[in-house]
Amino acid sequence: MKSRLDALGLDGLAEINVLPPGVREEVYLRLVPDRLLAILALERHILRSESRSPLVRITAPDEASWARVELRTAADDRDPALLIDVGTSAFGVPELSLVQINDPRSPRFAIDRDEDGLDTLLGTVRRNQAEERRAMAAGLAPGQVRRGLRMLGAVLEAMDDFCRLLGQEFYLVEPLFYHSAILYERRGCGYVLGRDRMEAIHQGFEPGGELHRRLDDSSPFRRGGLEGTARGRSWAIHDGVLDGPWDGVKMFRAPDAPAGVSTFPDGAY
Repeated sequence: MKSRLDALGLDGLAEINVLPPGVREEVYLRLVPDRLLAILALERHILRSESRSPLVRITAPDEASWARVELRTAADDRDPALLIDVGTSAFGVPELSLVQINDPRSPRFAIDRDEDGLDTLLGTVRRNQAEERRAMAAGLAPGQVRRGLRMLGAVLEAMDDFCRLLGQEFYLVEPLFYHSAILYERRGCGYVLGRDRMEAIHQGFEPGGELHRRLDDSSPFRRGGLEGTARGRSWAIHDGVLDGPWDGVKMFRAPDAPAGVSTFPDGAY
């Protein structure tokens, strides 16, 4: 039998955003995986608005074709345990624009604000290198304010179900950093754009390659040996080791049809 939501015959986010608030909320809460709730010791029913729970915030303006879902373990948590941005791409298919998964119990690194308190947009427009050095030393990757919870696979599976609800066979994925693209690869995503760029980056970090030569110990983010892991490469790229900015990479995921792509074969994360 079809569920109440399946019976609505939804085609896109713009249609979801004009639904009555309770129904709209029910749709977007599907993006929160049960496995994540179990790890965080949260019950799904307390996330609903009728429970007056301050733990979840859904931003989905009536006139927009995008939405943001934020989940916290406590109302006063500075960072959400889960943040998901979804939208509608220029191709008219769903797009997973941003995923952040934080362990709220882990130490925090203020890479999101520079020394003057300005928003760094996770280090993509300006940087707090002192905090980035601390984060890297603690084993984090660029853009992470806290350690993750190893739940990206569960989030993608929830997005798979959301995609099916909209009657779509695939969705686009935006990797914000190099290591993000590698993580998405390892969870079945393929490339719409940028596979050749990713393969060129891999070749560049191989012994004798130009990127490998640029790991010259001129900064903590360009130490020799960083080429051996996706995190290490990502820090070097974040530090500007490429000739241009990190861009031009767009991915996709088709539920139940893994792409089987690996641009960093046998590389550690």
